[in-house]
Amino acid sequence: MKGFLIKVTLFASLTGIVLGALSVKIFESEETSYVRGGIILKHRRLDSVKGRRIIFAGGSNLAFGLNSKAIQDTFKIPVTNLGLHVALGLDFMLGELKSVMREGDVIFISPEYYANEGRYQLKKTAARYYPQASQYFAATFSDDFTDFFDSKREQIQMNRVFLLRYLKERATGKSDTSVYSSHSFNLYGDVVTHLNDNKILSLKDKSVFNYRYWDGIAKINELAKYATLKKVKLYFLFPTYERETFNQNHQVLEKYQADVQIDLHIPVLNTVNDMVYNTNEYYDTVYHLRKNAREKRTQRVIEIIKLHPEILKP
Repeated sequence: MKGFLIKVTLFASLTGIVLGALSVKIFESEETSYVRGGIILKHRRLDSVKGRRIIFAGGSNLAFGLNSKAIQDTFKIPVTNLGLHVALGLDFMLGELKSVMREGDVIFISPEYYANEGRYQLKKTAARYYPQASQYFAATFSDDFTDFFDSKREQIQMNRVFLLRYLKERATGKSDTSVYSSHSFNLYGDVVTHLNDNKILSLKDKSVFNYRYWDGIAKINELAKYATLKKVKLYFLFPTYERETFNQNHQVLEKYQADVQIDLHIPVLNTVNDMVYNTNEYYDTVYHLRKNAREKRTQRVIEIIKLHPEILKP
């Protein structure tokens, strides 16, 4: 019996050592690189601006879908695009805004449809590289425990994927440059690495929604109370969405829009069908705009702001 226990202990120890070695961070995932680079750059940009700021907050529909410089040049107010990744979750986005907003700011919130709590591991990744982000979400022991093992498993898989890619690149002499990296962004926080990429890609995130009341409305209303105290102007914009997927979901989205327009305590500046474009105008998901549609959407945002002069009135 004693010998058996010794063998089991040795086997468990050896297994732990092997798994530990395999899960050592050799390569960084594209998603991690993208979030790491994005959150650091965007907050550096925010911190560098003195006085009034225009801030766009949401997921990657904003990161891939705005020309912030054009908006800044039009209104002569510094613009920062905080939009990064929907999987950070709505609570993270709103917590981030609560942390950074200051008197005089004008903030446009444009989350993806039914934005939810997001992925805990991605939030932890953001906080690892930008420690203040740990204040944007609630951490629990059970989440941390699960995240530890999930992150090890994912790192093993990532090491395998990147090793195979490296060997392929060495064999062919060709290397693929990813759109998703720490270098994806310009100084305003916009993703620009995809703008001249004309590859035809299959679009991801083609969800078919079942109607439900979005709990994000109450969460945004809570932030609105704080924004009022801070003398910050808060506005809501529905995101861009690919036309075919929009048509499949239009009945649900019309109910979603009605809920938002009735119950949200901040001005809603557009409708769900306002920034819907044809399939060929999207890059790799139903939210990520290519160059031409990015400019169309930017001009539409500028037009909306001009239609409501009170938005930028001091």
